[in-house]
Amino acid sequence: MAESIGDRIGRVRRRRGMTQEQLAEASGVSVATIRKLERNDRESARMGTLRQLAQALGVKTTDLMQTGPIEPPIAPETDPAGILAIRRVITPARGLGRVALADDSADAPTLTGLRASVREGNRLYQGDDYAATIGALPSVLTEAAQLAELADGDARLAALAVQAQVYQLAGSTLIHLRHDDLAYQALSRAIDLAEQSGNQVLAASAVVSLCWLLLRQRRFDEAEQVAVETADVIEPSFRHSSTGHLGTWGWLLLRGSAAAVRNNRSSEADEMIRQAKAAAVLVGREVIDYHEYWTTFGPTTVAMKEVENAMVQREYGKALALSTQVTVPRRSTSNNRNRHLLDLAAAHTEQRDYARAVEILTGIKNAAPEWLRYQRYARDITTTLVTRRKRGLSPQLVALADFLAVEL
Repeated sequence: MAESIGDRIGRVRRRRGMTQEQLAEASGVSVATIRKLERNDRESARMGTLRQLAQALGVKTTDLMQTGPIEPPIAPETDPAGILAIRRVITPARGLGRVALADDSADAPTLTGLRASVREGNRLYQGDDYAATIGALPSVLTEAAQLAELADGDARLAALAVQAQVYQLAGSTLIHLRHDDLAYQALSRAIDLAEQSGNQVLAASAVVSLCWLLLRQRRFDEAEQVAVETADVIEPSFRHSSTGHLGTWGWLLLRGSAAAVRNNRSSEADEMIRQAKAAAVLVGREVIDYHEYWTTFGPTTVAMKEVENAMVQREYGKALALSTQVTVPRRSTSNNRNRHLLDLAAAHTEQRDYARAVEILTGIKNAAPEWLRYQRYARDITTTLVTRRKRGLSPQLVALADFLAVEL
Protein backbone atom coordinates (compact mmCIF):
# COMPACT_ATOMS: atom_id res chain seq x y z
CA MET A 1 0.00 0.00 0.00
CA ALA A 2 1.35 3.43 -0.96
CA GLU A 3 2.52 5.75 1.81
CA SER A 4 0.24 8.77 2.11
CA ILE A 5 1.30 12.37 2.59
CA GLY A 6 0.21 12.14 6.22
CA ASP A 7 2.18 8.92 6.73
CA ARG A 8 5.26 10.59 5.32
CA ILE A 9 4.87 13.71 7.47
CA GLY A 10 4.49 11.60 10.60
CA ARG A 11 7.49 9.43 9.74
CA VAL A 12 9.80 12.40 9.12
CA ARG A 13 8.48 14.24 12.19
CA ARG A 14 9.19 11.29 14.45
CA ARG A 15 12.64 10.88 12.93
CA ARG A 16 13.31 14.51 13.83
CA GLY A 17 12.19 13.85 17.41
CA MET A 18 9.38 16.40 17.17
CA THR A 19 5.91 16.28 18.62
CA GLN A 20 2.95 17.44 16.56
CA GLU A 21 2.80 20.56 18.72
CA GLN A 22 6.48 21.31 18.12
CA LEU A 23 6.04 20.86 14.37
CA ALA A 24 3.04 23.17 14.45
CA GLU A 25 5.03 25.85 16.28
CA ALA A 26 8.02 25.53 13.92
CA SER A 27 5.98 25.50 10.72
CA GLY A 28 3.09 27.83 11.44
CA VAL A 29 0.65 25.07 10.44
CA SER A 30 -2.07 24.37 12.99
CA VAL A 31 -1.88 21.26 15.17
CA ALA A 32 -5.37 20.37 13.96
CA THR A 33 -4.23 20.30 10.34
CA ILE A 34 -1.16 18.20 11.18
CA ARG A 35 -3.30 15.73 13.12
CA LYS A 36 -5.82 15.42 10.30
CA LEU A 37 -3.04 14.79 7.80
CA GLU A 38 -1.27 12.21 9.95
CA ARG A 39 -4.56 10.42 10.67
CA ASN A 40 -5.24 10.46 6.92
CA ASP A 41 -8.47 12.33 7.53
CA ARG A 42 -7.19 14.56 4.74
CA GLU A 43 -5.55 12.98 1.71
CA SER A 44 -3.93 16.14 0.41
CA ALA A 45 -2.74 19.55 1.53
CA ARG A 46 -2.18 22.89 -0.13
CA MET A 47 1.26 23.40 -1.59
CA GLY A 48 1.95 26.27 0.81
CA THR A 49 1.15 24.02 3.78
CA LEU A 50 3.46 21.29 2.50
CA ARG A 51 6.23 23.79 1.94
CA GLN A 52 5.90 25.12 5.52
CA LEU A 53 6.02 21.60 6.93
CA ALA A 54 8.98 20.65 4.74
CA GLN A 55 10.89 23.75 5.83
CA ALA A 56 10.28 22.99 9.49
CA LEU A 57 11.31 19.35 8.99
CA GLY A 58 14.41 20.24 6.97
CA VAL A 59 13.42 18.35 3.80
CA LYS A 60 12.39 19.25 0.27
CA THR A 61 8.72 19.81 -0.39
CA THR A 62 8.70 16.94 -2.87
CA ASP A 63 9.91 14.60 -0.12
CA LEU A 64 6.48 14.95 1.50
CA MET A 65 4.38 14.59 -1.62
CA GLN A 66 2.45 11.59 -2.84
CA THR A 67 4.56 9.16 -4.87
CA GLY A 68 2.46 6.01 -4.83
CA PRO A 69 -0.23 4.88 -7.26
CA ILE A 70 -3.31 7.04 -7.66
CA GLU A 71 -6.77 5.60 -8.08
CA PRO A 72 -8.20 6.19 -11.56
CA PRO A 73 -11.17 8.53 -11.89
CA ILE A 74 -14.62 6.97 -11.80
CA ALA A 75 -15.29 7.96 -15.40
CA PRO A 76 -12.97 9.44 -18.02
CA GLU A 77 -13.53 13.04 -18.99
CA THR A 78 -14.72 13.73 -22.51
CA ASP A 79 -12.82 16.28 -24.55
CA PRO A 80 -14.79 19.33 -25.68
CA ALA A 81 -15.14 19.45 -29.47
CA GLY A 82 -12.35 22.01 -29.92
CA ILE A 83 -9.85 20.04 -27.83
CA LEU A 84 -10.81 16.82 -29.62
CA ALA A 85 -9.99 18.46 -32.96
CA ILE A 86 -6.53 19.39 -31.67
CA ARG A 87 -6.04 15.93 -30.23
CA ARG A 88 -6.77 14.41 -33.65
CA VAL A 89 -3.94 16.43 -35.17
CA ILE A 90 -1.39 15.97 -32.38
CA THR A 91 -2.20 12.28 -31.82
CA PRO A 92 -3.63 11.05 -35.14
CA ALA A 93 -5.21 7.63 -35.45
CA ARG A 94 -2.94 5.54 -37.61
CA GLY A 95 -2.19 2.06 -38.80
CA LEU A 96 0.64 1.07 -41.11
CA GLY A 97 2.14 3.52 -43.55
CA ARG A 98 1.81 7.27 -43.90
CA VAL A 99 -0.85 9.31 -42.13
CA ALA A 100 -2.63 11.73 -44.45
CA LEU A 101 -2.19 15.30 -43.22
CA ALA A 102 -5.04 17.02 -45.02
CA ASP A 103 -7.31 16.98 -48.03
CA ASP A 104 -5.23 16.71 -51.20
CA SER A 105 -7.37 19.39 -52.81
CA ALA A 106 -6.25 22.00 -50.31
CA ASP A 107 -3.97 24.79 -51.52
CA ALA A 108 -0.30 24.21 -50.84
CA PRO A 109 0.78 26.20 -47.77
CA THR A 110 3.48 28.86 -47.92
CA LEU A 111 6.01 29.93 -45.31
CA THR A 112 4.73 33.52 -45.47
CA GLY A 113 1.15 32.37 -44.96
CA LEU A 114 2.08 30.06 -42.11
CA ARG A 115 4.00 32.78 -40.31
CA ALA A 116 0.98 35.06 -40.61
CA SER A 117 -1.19 32.29 -39.13
CA VAL A 118 1.22 31.91 -36.20
CA ARG A 119 1.16 35.65 -35.52
CA GLU A 120 -2.63 35.62 -35.52
CA GLY A 121 -2.73 32.60 -33.21
CA ASN A 122 -0.34 34.27 -30.80
CA ARG A 123 -2.44 37.43 -30.89
CA LEU A 124 -5.56 35.47 -29.98
CA TYR A 125 -3.81 33.61 -27.15
CA GLN A 126 -2.21 36.71 -25.66
CA GLY A 127 -5.60 38.42 -25.87
CA ASP A 128 -7.16 35.63 -23.74
CA ASP A 129 -9.42 34.54 -26.61
CA TYR A 130 -8.99 30.85 -25.91
CA ALA A 131 -12.05 29.71 -27.85
CA ALA A 132 -10.73 31.34 -31.00
CA THR A 133 -7.21 30.02 -30.35
CA ILE A 134 -8.51 26.47 -29.96
CA GLY A 135 -10.61 26.90 -33.08
CA ALA A 136 -7.63 28.05 -35.15
CA LEU A 137 -5.03 25.55 -33.95
CA PRO A 138 -6.09 22.38 -35.82
CA SER A 139 -5.81 24.01 -39.25
CA VAL A 140 -2.56 25.82 -38.39
CA LEU A 141 -1.00 22.61 -37.02
CA THR A 142 -2.01 20.77 -40.20
CA GLU A 143 -0.75 23.59 -42.40
CA ALA A 144 2.61 23.56 -40.60
CA ALA A 145 2.96 19.78 -40.98
CA GLN A 146 2.16 19.98 -44.68
CA LEU A 147 4.71 22.72 -45.28
CA ALA A 148 7.47 20.85 -43.44
CA GLU A 149 6.73 17.71 -45.47
CA LEU A 150 6.74 19.52 -48.83
CA ALA A 151 9.83 21.68 -48.26
CA ASP A 152 13.49 20.68 -48.52
CA GLY A 153 16.90 22.17 -47.80
CA ASP A 154 16.96 25.52 -46.01
CA ALA A 155 13.26 26.00 -46.70
CA ARG A 156 12.51 22.85 -44.71
CA LEU A 157 14.60 24.07 -41.75
CA ALA A 158 12.62 27.32 -41.77
CA ALA A 159 9.35 25.37 -41.96
CA LEU A 160 10.36 23.15 -39.04
CA ALA A 161 11.12 26.23 -36.93
CA VAL A 162 7.69 27.71 -37.59
CA GLN A 163 6.08 24.32 -36.97
CA ALA A 164 7.82 24.28 -33.58
CA GLN A 165 6.28 27.66 -32.78
CA VAL A 166 2.81 26.36 -33.63
CA TYR A 167 3.26 23.39 -31.31
CA GLN A 168 4.50 25.67 -28.53
CA LEU A 169 1.40 27.82 -28.98
CA ALA A 170 -0.74 24.68 -28.80
CA GLY A 171 1.08 23.42 -25.71
CA SER A 172 0.81 26.72 -23.86
CA THR A 173 -2.89 27.02 -24.65
CA LEU A 174 -3.52 23.46 -23.48
CA ILE A 175 -1.65 24.06 -20.21
CA HIS A 176 -3.82 27.07 -19.53
CA LEU A 177 -6.97 25.05 -20.20
CA ARG A 178 -5.63 22.22 -18.00
CA HIS A 179 -5.23 19.51 -20.63
CA ASP A 180 -1.81 18.61 -19.27
CA ASP A 181 -1.05 15.32 -21.01
CA LEU A 182 -1.89 16.69 -24.45
CA ALA A 183 0.08 19.83 -23.64
CA TYR A 184 3.12 17.71 -22.80
CA GLN A 185 2.92 15.95 -26.16
CA ALA A 186 2.64 19.27 -27.99
CA LEU A 187 5.60 20.82 -26.16
CA SER A 188 7.74 17.71 -26.53
CA ARG A 189 7.04 17.86 -30.25
CA ALA A 190 7.91 21.57 -30.30
CA ILE A 191 11.30 20.85 -28.71
CA ASP A 192 12.04 18.07 -31.23
CA LEU A 193 11.05 20.23 -34.22
CA ALA A 194 13.10 23.21 -33.03
CA GLU A 195 16.15 21.01 -32.53
CA GLN A 196 15.67 19.53 -36.02
CA SER A 197 15.59 23.07 -37.40
CA GLY A 198 18.97 23.75 -35.77
CA ASN A 199 17.62 26.48 -33.48
CA GLN A 200 18.56 25.66 -29.89
CA VAL A 201 17.19 28.90 -28.47
CA LEU A 202 13.81 28.19 -30.02
CA ALA A 203 13.92 24.69 -28.52
CA ALA A 204 14.82 26.20 -25.14
CA SER A 205 11.83 28.52 -25.41
CA ALA A 206 9.59 25.46 -25.63
CA VAL A 207 11.41 24.06 -22.58
CA VAL A 208 10.37 27.22 -20.69
CA SER A 209 6.75 26.33 -21.40
CA LEU A 210 7.36 22.70 -20.46
CA CYS A 211 8.80 23.80 -17.12
CA TRP A 212 5.60 25.76 -16.52
CA LEU A 213 3.70 22.50 -17.01
CA LEU A 214 6.02 20.64 -14.63
CA LEU A 215 5.49 23.35 -12.01
CA ARG A 216 1.74 23.02 -12.38
CA GLN A 217 2.12 19.27 -11.83
CA ARG A 218 4.26 19.87 -8.71
CA ARG A 219 7.23 18.12 -10.34
CA PHE A 220 9.66 20.55 -8.74
CA ASP A 221 12.84 18.48 -8.85
CA GLU A 222 12.39 17.81 -12.55
CA ALA A 223 11.39 21.38 -13.37
CA GLU A 224 14.49 22.79 -11.69
CA GLN A 225 16.81 20.23 -13.25
CA VAL A 226 15.44 20.69 -16.77
CA ALA A 227 15.51 24.49 -16.48
CA VAL A 228 19.09 24.62 -15.18
CA GLU A 229 20.47 22.08 -17.63
CA THR A 230 18.82 23.80 -20.58
CA ALA A 231 20.08 27.20 -19.41
CA ASP A 232 23.59 25.76 -19.32
CA VAL A 233 23.23 24.50 -22.90
CA ILE A 234 22.16 27.89 -24.31
CA GLU A 235 24.16 30.14 -21.95
CA PRO A 236 24.44 33.42 -23.87
CA SER A 237 27.32 35.70 -24.57
CA PHE A 238 26.30 38.71 -22.55
CA ARG A 239 28.05 40.98 -25.04
CA HIS A 240 26.81 39.57 -28.34
CA SER A 241 23.60 37.58 -27.79
CA SER A 242 20.23 38.83 -28.98
CA THR A 243 17.55 40.03 -26.56
CA GLY A 244 15.51 36.94 -27.49
CA HIS A 245 18.40 34.69 -26.50
CA LEU A 246 18.93 36.57 -23.23
CA GLY A 247 15.20 36.50 -22.52
CA THR A 248 14.88 32.76 -23.08
CA TRP A 249 17.89 32.09 -20.85
CA GLY A 250 16.50 34.42 -18.21
CA TRP A 251 13.12 32.71 -18.30
CA LEU A 252 14.73 29.30 -17.79
CA LEU A 253 16.33 30.68 -14.63
CA LEU A 254 13.01 32.12 -13.48
CA ARG A 255 11.37 28.72 -13.96
CA GLY A 256 14.20 27.05 -12.08
CA SER A 257 13.88 29.59 -9.28
CA ALA A 258 10.11 29.04 -9.08
CA ALA A 259 10.67 25.29 -8.76
CA ALA A 260 13.43 25.67 -6.17
CA VAL A 261 11.53 28.05 -3.89
CA ARG A 262 8.51 25.75 -3.92
CA ASN A 263 10.80 22.88 -3.02
CA ASN A 264 12.27 24.54 0.06
CA ARG A 265 15.53 25.42 -1.74
CA SER A 266 15.57 29.15 -1.09
CA SER A 267 19.29 29.73 -1.59
CA GLU A 268 19.21 28.13 -5.03
CA ALA A 269 16.08 30.11 -5.90
CA ASP A 270 17.72 33.40 -4.89
CA GLU A 271 20.82 32.65 -6.94
CA MET A 272 18.79 31.98 -10.07
CA ILE A 273 16.85 35.21 -9.56
CA ARG A 274 20.18 37.03 -9.28
CA GLN A 275 21.36 35.60 -12.59
CA ALA A 276 18.06 36.42 -14.28
CA LYS A 277 18.40 40.01 -13.03
CA ALA A 278 21.79 40.25 -14.68
CA ALA A 279 20.28 39.23 -18.02
CA ALA A 280 17.39 41.67 -17.50
CA VAL A 281 19.79 44.54 -16.87
CA LEU A 282 21.43 43.87 -20.24
CA VAL A 283 18.05 43.72 -21.96
CA GLY A 284 17.29 47.04 -20.29
CA ARG A 285 13.51 47.09 -20.80
CA GLU A 286 10.60 44.73 -21.28
CA VAL A 287 11.16 43.03 -24.64
CA ILE A 288 8.08 41.43 -26.14
CA ASP A 289 8.39 38.95 -28.99
CA TYR A 290 5.43 36.61 -29.25
CA HIS A 291 6.46 35.33 -32.65
CA GLU A 292 9.96 33.92 -32.55
CA TYR A 293 10.86 32.98 -28.99
CA TRP A 294 7.56 33.57 -27.16
CA THR A 295 9.45 36.00 -25.00
CA THR A 296 8.34 38.76 -22.64
CA PHE A 297 11.36 39.52 -20.53
CA GLY A 298 13.06 42.38 -18.77
CA PRO A 299 13.56 43.96 -15.33
CA THR A 300 9.83 44.14 -14.62
CA THR A 301 9.32 40.44 -15.38
CA VAL A 302 12.10 39.49 -12.97
CA ALA A 303 10.74 41.85 -10.31
CA MET A 304 7.28 40.27 -10.58
CA LYS A 305 8.77 36.79 -10.17
CA GLU A 306 10.72 37.96 -7.12
CA VAL A 307 7.41 39.02 -5.58
CA GLU A 308 5.99 35.59 -6.43
CA ASN A 309 8.88 33.89 -4.63
CA ALA A 310 8.27 36.00 -1.54
CA MET A 311 4.62 34.95 -1.60
CA VAL A 312 5.56 31.28 -1.81
CA GLN A 313 7.71 31.82 1.29
CA ARG A 314 4.74 33.52 3.00
CA GLU A 315 6.71 36.75 3.38
CA TYR A 316 3.72 38.96 2.66
CA GLY A 317 5.18 42.25 3.84
CA LYS A 318 8.29 41.64 1.77
CA ALA A 319 6.17 40.82 -1.28
CA LEU A 320 4.27 44.09 -0.97
CA ALA A 321 7.49 46.04 -0.46
CA LEU A 322 9.06 44.44 -3.54
CA SER A 323 5.93 45.19 -5.55
CA THR A 324 6.59 48.91 -5.23
CA GLN A 325 9.50 48.37 -7.63
CA VAL A 326 7.19 46.80 -10.23
CA THR A 327 5.61 48.83 -12.98
CA VAL A 328 3.12 46.43 -14.50
CA PRO A 329 3.48 46.79 -18.29
CA ARG A 330 0.37 47.30 -20.39
CA ARG A 331 1.67 44.94 -23.04
CA SER A 332 2.37 41.83 -21.06
CA THR A 333 0.77 38.43 -21.04
CA SER A 334 -2.11 37.76 -18.70
CA ASN A 335 -0.05 34.97 -17.19
CA ASN A 336 2.64 37.46 -16.16
CA ARG A 337 0.75 40.65 -15.43
CA ASN A 338 -2.35 39.17 -13.84
CA ARG A 339 -0.47 36.41 -12.01
CA HIS A 340 1.47 39.20 -10.32
CA LEU A 341 -1.76 41.00 -9.47
CA LEU A 342 -3.11 37.79 -7.92
CA ASP A 343 -0.01 37.70 -5.72
CA LEU A 344 -0.76 41.25 -4.59
CA ALA A 345 -4.39 40.36 -3.87
CA ALA A 346 -3.24 37.36 -1.81
CA ALA A 347 -0.70 39.49 0.08
CA HIS A 348 -3.31 42.14 0.92
CA THR A 349 -5.67 39.38 2.05
CA GLU A 350 -3.06 37.99 4.43
CA GLN A 351 -2.37 41.51 5.70
CA ARG A 352 -6.14 41.86 6.26
CA ASP A 353 -6.55 44.67 3.77
CA TYR A 354 -9.60 42.96 2.32
CA ALA A 355 -10.94 45.97 0.45
CA ARG A 356 -7.72 46.33 -1.54
CA ALA A 357 -7.67 42.61 -2.31
CA VAL A 358 -11.23 42.73 -3.65
CA GLU A 359 -10.38 45.85 -5.66
CA ILE A 360 -7.44 44.07 -7.35
CA LEU A 361 -9.44 40.93 -8.10
CA THR A 362 -12.31 42.99 -9.51
CA GLY A 363 -9.85 44.82 -11.74
CA ILE A 364 -8.56 41.54 -13.15
CA LYS A 365 -12.12 40.30 -13.66
CA ASN A 366 -12.98 43.41 -15.64
CA ALA A 367 -9.78 43.38 -17.71
CA ALA A 368 -9.24 39.66 -18.32
CA PRO A 369 -12.32 37.61 -17.40
CA GLU A 370 -11.48 34.66 -19.65
CA TRP A 371 -8.04 34.37 -18.07
CA LEU A 372 -9.35 34.70 -14.52
CA ARG A 373 -11.99 32.00 -14.75
CA TYR A 374 -9.27 29.33 -15.15
CA GLN A 375 -7.22 30.44 -12.13
CA ARG A 376 -7.46 28.21 -9.07
CA TYR A 377 -5.29 30.72 -7.24
CA ALA A 378 -8.02 33.34 -7.72
CA ARG A 379 -10.64 30.95 -6.35
CA ASP A 380 -8.48 30.22 -3.31
CA ILE A 381 -8.04 33.93 -2.55
CA THR A 382 -11.74 34.60 -3.02
CA THR A 383 -12.64 31.65 -0.80
CA THR A 384 -10.43 33.07 1.95
CA LEU A 385 -12.04 36.50 1.56
CA VAL A 386 -15.55 35.05 1.72
CA THR A 387 -14.67 32.97 4.79
CA ARG A 388 -13.20 35.91 6.64
CA ARG A 389 -15.91 38.39 5.59
CA LYS A 390 -18.96 36.16 6.15
CA ARG A 391 -20.92 38.89 7.90
CA GLY A 392 -20.11 41.70 5.52
CA LEU A 393 -19.80 40.62 1.91
CA SER A 394 -19.58 43.57 -0.43
CA PRO A 395 -21.40 43.46 -3.79
CA GLN A 396 -18.00 43.28 -5.49
CA LEU A 397 -16.97 40.23 -3.45
CA VAL A 398 -20.31 38.53 -4.11
CA ALA A 399 -19.83 39.15 -7.84
CA LEU A 400 -16.34 37.63 -7.68
CA ALA A 401 -17.61 34.60 -5.79
CA ASP A 402 -20.36 34.06 -8.35
CA PHE A 403 -17.94 34.46 -11.25
CA LEU A 404 -15.41 31.99 -9.79
CA ALA A 405 -18.02 29.52 -8.50
CA VAL A 406 -17.08 30.05 -4.85
CA GLU A 407 -19.80 29.06 -2.40
CA LEU A 408 -21.13 31.81 -0.17
